Amino acid sequence: MCEKLPPKEHDTTFKFLFAGKEEILLLVKDILHYTWADSIEEDTIELVKTNYVTQQFSQVEADVVAKAKLKDREVYFYILIENQSKVKKEMQQKILKYMISLWAEEIRKGVQILPAIIPIVVYNGIGERWNVSTDLMEAFDIFKDDVFRYRVVDIIELDVKKLLEREEDVLTPIVFYLEQAREDRSELIGRLLEVEKNLKKLSKKNVDRFLEWSYHIIRPRLAEEQNSEYDEIAKRVKQEGVEAMGEFISNVARLLDEAKTKDFLAGKLEGKLEGKLEATIEFAKRLIQKGFNDEEVAELTELQIEKVKELRKSMVN
Repeated sequence: MCEKLPPKEHDTTFKFLFAGKEEILLLVKDILHYTWADSIEEDTIELVKTNYVTQQFSQVEADVVAKAKLKDREVYFYILIENQSKVKKEMQQKILKYMISLWAEEIRKGVQILPAIIPIVVYNGIGERWNVSTDLMEAFDIFKDDVFRYRVVDIIELDVKKLLEREEDVLTPIVFYLEQAREDRSELIGRLLEVEKNLKKLSKKNVDRFLEWSYHIIRPRLAEEQNSEYDEIAKRVKQEGVEAMGEFISNVARLLDEAKTKDFLAGKLEGKLEGKLEATIEFAKRLIQKGFNDEEVAELTELQIEKVKELRKSMVN
């Protein structure tokens, strides 16, 4: 009699079967023997309603979704169970759609870390054994080794000079080369002059993109009073195009050099002032030790009376 039941009836039966936490725990722990299953807190297992699926994904609503936590861990994860009575060649893509739907809902909730999703297919077919790959990444064919694995482009580690030698209408090598030196004004000036020939090869579109990068990276490294001059130089490049790039580079290099000199002189002056203040404070301490009152110390050192009182209190402590 069961053989006459349509496939959906089989699926529905198994949907009811895994409606309890005990059955779900038995499935992952005693049948599938997941290494982490012993650490599941049974009390945290709860079935999740799958009506969260958007209209676009309504046709791929999963059979059973359970939420659980492992002992000594605050993060939760999902167990996704799909019941099948026939072998489905498209199962990899179908499960991926389930997972995307779940993660999309988590993102809508504002989670910072996406939970793990453990997909399981319970197959109760009689005539044919399951012969579809369980590797979800195989669904992406030639890209399978690069999906769910990211590559890192560490700009500092790159040898960009080889790319600059091509002198093509490409902005990336120029920006990478300058980014490597953005915190060293002297080196940045040298590299700006060095890539001038590359910048003169750029199209109007890439010139505008370079100016956008420069506004956010180079302009903040100038003195505030230099910003208006920088803006005028950049404006001319936008109007005249790559023909004005040589003027832009030479002027920006000059502004960076001036800013570097101003910072150096300001640092020297600040150092001198700090040294003078330290000497004054030491003199004030000696006066306090010799018995001068606060008003006398303030008059002789030209320190604020509050500062003298603060010094006296620190010396007592």
